[in-house]
Amino acid sequence: MKMFEYCSCERTGIKTEYILRFLKFFEEYDIPVHSILMARGRSVFLECNYPPFSSDKLHRMYSVSKSFVSMAVGLALTEGLFSLDDKIIDFFPEYRNENTDEMYDAVTIRDMLTMRSNIASFNPWWQIYDDRVRAYYDQKTAKASGTLFYYDSMGSYLLGCIVEKLTGKTFLSYLKEKVLSKMGFSDESYTIYAPGKYTLGDSGVLCTPRDLLIFARFIMDGGVYDGVRYIDEIFMKNAVSKQVDCNIEGVFSKYRSYGYGYLIWKMPNDGFALVGMGGQLAVCDVAHDIIFVITADCQASDETARELILDHLYNDIISNIEPQSLCENEKAKSVLAGFLASQKLVCQKGNPSSAISSSVSLKKYLLQKNPLGIECFSLYFEEEKGVLVYQKNGAKNHLEFGIGKNVLCDIPCDTKNTDVAGKTEQGSYCAACSGAWVSDNEFALKIQITDTYLGCLNVRFSFKGKCVCVCMKKSGQYILSGYEGYFIGKEEE
Repeated sequence: MKMFEYCSCERTGIKTEYILRFLKFFEEYDIPVHSILMARGRSVFLECNYPPFSSDKLHRMYSVSKSFVSMAVGLALTEGLFSLDDKIIDFFPEYRNENTDEMYDAVTIRDMLTMRSNIASFNPWWQIYDDRVRAYYDQKTAKASGTLFYYDSMGSYLLGCIVEKLTGKTFLSYLKEKVLSKMGFSDESYTIYAPGKYTLGDSGVLCTPRDLLIFARFIMDGGVYDGVRYIDEIFMKNAVSKQVDCNIEGVFSKYRSYGYGYLIWKMPNDGFALVGMGGQLAVCDVAHDIIFVITADCQASDETARELILDHLYNDIISNIEPQSLCENEKAKSVLAGFLASQKLVCQKGNPSSAISSSVSLKKYLLQKNPLGIECFSLYFEEEKGVLVYQKNGAKNHLEFGIGKNVLCDIPCDTKNTDVAGKTEQGSYCAACSGAWVSDNEFALKIQITDTYLGCLNVRFSFKGKCVCVCMKKSGQYILSGYEGYFIGKEEE
């Protein structure tokens, strides 16, 4: 990486044993991590990738995208394109309607940056609107702008739209052209489009984990790179300072209890974090000059996983940092290297076979009528892999999986999401599939989508005589719609 050097944990004042213990926590909880990066200053002391994910693979950053929008707004403000007190409606006069009351008229760019607009609801725009800006203005006022916090994704989207409207570039292209590309940010990175003509400023950025580290470092450095200031100093200070209390629930949370800046969460030690759904994080601990980056797919337990990750990060790593370098520990370094080399994406745990695995293998099961249109299926088991063959709407599909390990495959989908959010087409998602017996009569299949959109489908097959009960549970926003529920099938005579 252009901005960083690689070094040992001890050189940055952290014992390798602490890092190893931290990484084993993810293993213990079966957290589906995709990558981890840690740096102190300009020194990267940990980089771990979980194949099929790698340091160079573009990854969906979800709501971390909001922080990219924040910096794009700061850059545009610094260049004099608008001010923080400009009214949002002035950039979209064509969207005025019966809802645009005096509260709509009062909302400023500053209000949107701090999630204090007049809106306190979410309009389900997905596959409904052909223009997402219109979806925003179809909502009714719920509060006075500049008052209470409400996590408003569409507000950050509108801010990205303003930048794109004034610059003629996507907000990410604008940032890359002005500064990020000079820092080594990947050329391949891009942003998914929303319905209409603007990109998805609340969740659409795809970049590498290393890109996210570079971006976080730029914010840590106050909008300065190589001695040149790109974003106004006051804006940068306010962006990472508490502007509003965001703990509406009143419950302690590592990322909700410290306040909110400009589309950036406050953290302990006067730090801050870029936070995205599913475990996308860039945690910046200012007191120790530490940046922790993680990508993952924890959408099935998003809040719980995030709190666990942050808790272990602060308790296991940050609280144990020494101010100076430590003596090298070659033995611990070797153990860590071996551990990092062995890491892979989590897979389905269980037994490779059961008392009934051979008797149900290759049997054809006819399913009762179901919303997915799956008519029948067969499972075939070998020692290290298996195949699920199923017929859906008259078409036969094959899905290969590993036994206790992942096999990379494509999962066909009638409604695959495209690079325009809300638009679908027939196609397939890249996936990692694994299966195992979790009891004598129950086989579990885990299908992890590793594509532009992330998600997971867990399928259980419970056999009882000639009957089978199938349960499907999916996680993932706007993906695998309909792949949920219980279905009954019977062995074909």
